[in-house]
Amino acid sequence: MSFELDRKLGPEDEPSLSEMVTTAIRLLRRNSRGFLLVVEGGRIDHASHYNNAYRVLDETLSLESAVLVALSEVNVTETLVVVTSDHSNMLTLGGFATTRGNAIFGYDSVMSDVDGRPYSTLQFANGPKFSPGRVNARSSAVPLKWATHGGEDVPVFTRGPMADLLFTGTFDQSYIPHAIAFAACLGEHKKRCSVHAKNYTLLDC
Repeated sequence: MSFELDRKLGPEDEPSLSEMVTTAIRLLRRNSRGFLLVVEGGRIDHASHYNNAYRVLDETLSLESAVLVALSEVNVTETLVVVTSDHSNMLTLGGFATTRGNAIFGYDSVMSDVDGRPYSTLQFANGPKFSPGRVNARSSAVPLKWATHGGEDVPVFTRGPMADLLFTGTFDQSYIPHAIAFAACLGEHKKRCSVHAKNYTLLDC
């Protein structure tokens, strides 16, 4: 897939993520037994590796549009929607000195107390845009040819049946597919769901 900013918009050109999600859901929901659809806004990750902050944010907006489209295309009283990430990346805000309303692609209002130079609102912890004198906006702190992934916890947003029961608090990443399988009556949960009509009201604890 192209970055959204680079995508040609003609009727025969590459569709947007939202358009692909719309088509996929409309095809899959014809199945009376339900469906499982997995969608990735993978270009967010690619832009992060390049230290391209503008495209990181633009691709995040593209994913947001796809999620909103998905929510409008399904019945959330019977469809579980899970939005998360498999990892974080290196883009971050400059710090607590960044004031509300500060230009996201600009510089912080506070100068460095070490060298008196400004620093950009958005920064990368590592990657190819390392700049010793911070002459580049949104530069990286550690020079690497390819920015790494981050190590902090990532959020999980859910809506639909059992969303509040299965996805609360902090949990290991490997838990997520098991929770989805439980909600979707897949694998070892298939027999249980054939016995209990109201699957979303029961938890086998």
